[in-house]
Amino acid sequence: MAAAPIRSRRPPVSVLLMLAALWSTGCGGSRRPAEPADAPNGTAAAALRVALFNVRELSLEKIRAAPADEQVAAAARIVARVRPDVLVVQEIDWVDGDDALAARELRDRHLGPAGAPEYPYVYAAPSNTGELTGLDLDGDGHVATAADRGERRHGNDSYGFGVYPGQYAMAVLSRFPFDAEGARTFRRLLWADLPGNLLPTSFYPPEVRRVFRLSSKSHWDLPVLVPRNGSLDPARLRLLVSHPTPQGFDGDEDRNGRRNFDEIRLWSEYLDGAEWIVDDQGRRGGGGGAAPFVIVGDLNARPNQEPVYGRTAISQLLEHHRVRDSGDVAVSEGATTGRAPGPPDFWERGTSGRGSRIDYVLPSRDLEIAGGGVFWPDPDVDPEGAADAELASDHRLVWLDLLWVPGDRE
Repeated sequence: MAAAPIRSRRPPVSVLLMLAALWSTGCGGSRRPAEPADAPNGTAAAALRVALFNVRELSLEKIRAAPADEQVAAAARIVARVRPDVLVVQEIDWVDGDDALAARELRDRHLGPAGAPEYPYVYAAPSNTGELTGLDLDGDGHVATAADRGERRHGNDSYGFGVYPGQYAMAVLSRFPFDAEGARTFRRLLWADLPGNLLPTSFYPPEVRRVFRLSSKSHWDLPVLVPRNGSLDPARLRLLVSHPTPQGFDGDEDRNGRRNFDEIRLWSEYLDGAEWIVDDQGRRGGGGGAAPFVIVGDLNARPNQEPVYGRTAISQLLEHHRVRDSGDVAVSEGATTGRAPGPPDFWERGTSGRGSRIDYVLPSRDLEIAGGGVFWPDPDVDPEGAADAELASDHRLVWLDLLWVPGDRE
């Protein structure tokens, strides 16, 4: 199956030029809005390109390396080819005291010309990774302290695995502004507070269960103010960003598999407007409102895995009544090298180096998918692109081009 092409951007329509000029005032940034596409009713509209890229262990040290780190340079070339309007980066460092430092330096050093950033808006927030609990989470008889920084046992006793605080965190870079006041984060939400949770009570003693957080990194509901199908009025697009813990790396208690399932379930509960949810800002209730959303993240869950807790973890989202599965669009030719496309495994939808689909961009049903793909070129067709994909990460960049459904309320 052929991958969706990475189209060159044609000059934007006049309305978007006006928006770009208005929003760049005082920001010092240039914008290149998404390429016009055909709207569902056949009229010209501007598609918004949203992308996810898990760049393996994207540390601040790598970002600052001189000469440029080869892995980071390869990732930057991929971003330059795909040119998303909104880019979610995962496994990037979070720095205490300056949340977005690593993301800004990635942008300024690698993702555009100096003085005219491709992404004038950057968002990052604290991560549970590498934040020590002061408890023996893995039951090895040792309670990790700051003296264990850099060692695996530091990560094993943290709320989310990280051998130092802020490792494997997240950031969002955007051509369009965020509604920062409307952002919600759920980093401190307790696993035990999830009704019907899968917390392994036989493994974690009561003192751990009382404080252990659900999110291994964080969960964000981040509104972005974006153009809507050529309209002067910007629309709110809610980015639902998370990076659940990988399944495995545990024992028969399956503590990571259980946590992964429940981290994904949190979004399902949130979309249903569950009242038990309380964000880090103290606001209660899920996000059952009308604003369109996109679930974005390396969710570490395959559609074709064996169901363990009554269903697969990712089916909680792929089968949710408010979510549109992008599997038919987010495909590549490179993923099928040596593998057969189509059922039962749908290797063409793979997003990891092993061929599994674990990275997702999933829009709400009040958005239309105008295009998209996975950056994983066929090495016989695009050897340089294929080499960059291999070098940049053990994950592949995933993107979608999105349009508002005519008559939506936002």
